[in-house]
Amino acid sequence: LFYQHGVDFYIAGHEHDYERMYDVAPRYDAATPWLSGATTRSTVDPPATTYIVTGSAGNIEDHESFSRPAPSRSAKRLNTYGWSKMTVYNASHILWQQIQTDTGAPSSTWGQVMDEAWIVQQHHGPFPNHPRRFEIDKMGLAGL
Repeated sequence: LFYQHGVDFYIAGHEHDYERMYDVAPRYDAATPWLSGATTRSTVDPPATTYIVTGSAGNIEDHESFSRPAPSRSAKRLNTYGWSKMTVYNASHILWQQIQTDTGAPSSTWGQVMDEAWIVQQHHGPFPNHPRRFEIDKMGLAGL
């Protein structure tokens, strides 16, 4: 649905960690479902939705470690508390940052930007019409 309608970002919380993914288009991997999705690992004119889980504000349950190695779609994973900042510069440029606030980490890291990415999208609209779709098509789409 996100791919078909050209949703640029999907931002969610809940987990007690942080993960920014690259563009992820639908592609099911039956042998290893947790590795499903096709990505160009792009932040400039990505031809699919960029996913971010920013659930690292903290609570009494502490951190939840990642249980599997990072898949290729993963750009950055952090297991520290922090907050996210999105700065929209114009219709095509967004600066995304993750700032550390974890008192369990060295105090020298408090307030530091732990992840930063410029997301540049010049081609808004449904991803099936995106000029870079051919890169995703080579990987094979499923569920469209």
